[in-house]
Formats: sequence, structure tokens, C-alpha cells
Amino acid sequence: MAITVIGDSTLDVTVRAAEPPRAGGDVPARISIAPGGQGANVAVRLARAGADVRLATAIADDAAGRLLAASVEADGVVVVQLGGERSGLVISLLDAGGERTMLSDRVPLKPTALAAACAGAQWVHCSGYALADDATGDAVARVLGSLPPSTRVSAGGGSLPDDPARSARVRARLAAAGVALLILSRDEAAALLDRPLPSLAAAADALAGAFPGLIAVVTGGAAGSSAAGPGFALSVPAVDQATPMLDATGAGDAYVAALILGLMKGGWPPGALLLREAMERGARDGALTSRVLGAQGRTAAEPVIP
Repeated sequence: MAITVIGDSTLDVTVRAAEPPRAGGDVPARISIAPGGQGANVAVRLARAGADVRLATAIADDAAGRLLAASVEADGVVVVQLGGERSGLVISLLDAGGERTMLSDRVPLKPTALAAACAGAQWVHCSGYALADDATGDAVARVLGSLPPSTRVSAGGGSLPDDPARSARVRARLAAAGVALLILSRDEAAALLDRPLPSLAAAADALAGAFPGLIAVVTGGAAGSSAAGPGFALSVPAVDQATPMLDATGAGDAYVAALILGLMKGGWPPGALLLREAMERGARDGALTSRVLGAQGRTAAEPVIP
């Protein structure tokens, strides 16, 4: 089955300081540069699992863009260029426990070629950042909403500021896009709905109530994940790992890729057993990804490129 992923590709600069930074000071750190970006991360994980994947993304013909394109293409992803006067960059600051804080310079995509990029796809997954961008989000939602009923549309991720008006615009775009599956963290869900959500299960239920007919999945890292939809709710635990978390960057994207692959095995809407199995696979792949450095770091479960 063909999958189109819409989202950003960025060059990620990951910084793990050996000691707390001091204003005006200089501390040793481990610094790495590698490909990332929410859309690219999902596309790469899908391709490594054997899926036929197109990535609709905005990258420029500059040094960073050429590196990014070559990297995802080496994993079997077909890149569909959606403009970009420059390529995006992200600085990811890791703490001692592997949790990250990101400073992002993302590049808006140009949706003019988006419909062609989605043509023939059985599944289209859109990064939440593309829908949250006020410059292009409405156009992206229109393209997604115009896809044939046989095309499954999912959306996920995307940090939102504390801005109720913007959250309302994103909710309207999600509805217009005909999203069947929405995957968010609890914090992302709370920002989207503009209210506190006390648990993963409560967040999934609130999303399912706000968008009738879709399936909402809310992830919580070590807290597991919860799902809700028409007439059902379920939760799965996180996967225990023998080693500590190294880098949380990209773990949620690995979860999304595994969830999509699992759900593509059946019809829609999925049964509770299939959904649970897909969520468990997502938890496993997310945990494995958090044990390697970099958003697209290769895990022990993924094939090595010859």
C-alpha cells in the first residue's frame, strides 16, 4: 500500500551538555548533526519497515537540503519537493534523562503540488505542524478534505502555543481535512482543546468527543498510550527497556509509523484487538527509538542499509 507523509525535514543539531550551562560560560558537550523533522522521521520509519512511502516536504537546494534528501532517499523514501527557499534547522537540547527541548527554524511548505503528491495513496499522514501553520494550513486542509473516501487520512503531533484563537483554527482545519486518526501527546491535546486534561485516557476521550467519528490516540511515553473512538476506549502500557532513555527525539514519530503500519493490516474502523496490537507495536518502536541518538537513529529492530 502506498503512503504519503506530509511534513517537515530538518537538519537536527543535538546537544547534550556535560554540566548545566552557565550564562556567559563555556561547558563541554556532546554535539551531533543528523537528519530529522517530524514528517521525515515518520516516512523513514515506515520505509524501513518495507512500506512504499512518499514524503511531501519543503527542502531547498542547499547543503542541508541535499543531505536531507539523500538521507531519506537512501532509506527508500521518494521525496516530493514542496518548495523551500532554505532548509529547516532544529536545535535539540537533551537533559541527563534524555528528554529534549527544541529550538526550531521550520520552513513552511508550499501546498501547490500537494494534491499530486497524495494521488494514488491509500493512506496520507499529515504532520500537525503543517496544519498549524496559518500561512498554509487552510490550503493543506482543503487538499486533505478533497481526497477520495478510500484514502485514509491521519494527523499527529505539532506543538501549539497558548493561543486559543490559533487552537480553534487548527481544530477547524482538522475537521475540514477529514482526519480519521489523530495522534497527539497529552500536552498537545490540551493545547489543541484549550483546557487541562488530567490523564491520557481523559485526553483521548476529549479528542474523540471534539471530533466525532475519528479515533484519537494520546501518547505519554513512560505512561503508555490511550485511545478512544465511537463506542470504545482502551489503554496500553509502555514497554519496559533494560537500558535508560538516551534521546526522546523522534520516539513519538516512530510510534506513529508503527501505529499506521499496524492499522493498515485491516479495514476501517479497526477492531479493538487490531488497534491494541498497533498501539503495542508503537510503544515498542517508540521505546527502541528513544534508546538511540537522533530522531532517525537506526534501532536494533531495523535493517541496516548495505
